[in-house]
Amino acid sequence: MPRRKLTPSPEETFPDLEAHLAGTLKRVAPPRGIVQRLRARVRLPEPRLIAERIASWKFFFVAIGGVMSAMLLLITVARALFHLVGRRSG
Repeated sequence: MPRRKLTPSPEETFPDLEAHLAGTLKRVAPPRGIVQRLRARVRLPEPRLIAERIASWKFFFVAIGGVMSAMLLLITVARALFHLVGRRSG
């Protein structure tokens, strides 16, 4: 007698869940003007400006330097906490 799986695989559950939700949920239109307000609040730079920033060596070094500084700070804080907690328990 084949054993039954305790938990179904995601491939089995997602289509069933999508079909159920598609039947129960209805579309709701957003309030008028919300798209315009969001576009006014979220300002994406022009594609040309994004390309210039990516191609700029100064921007690249500042971005990499910021990431490395944040990583170094996190590692230093983690080591200090480990040292302090390890010293108290020992």
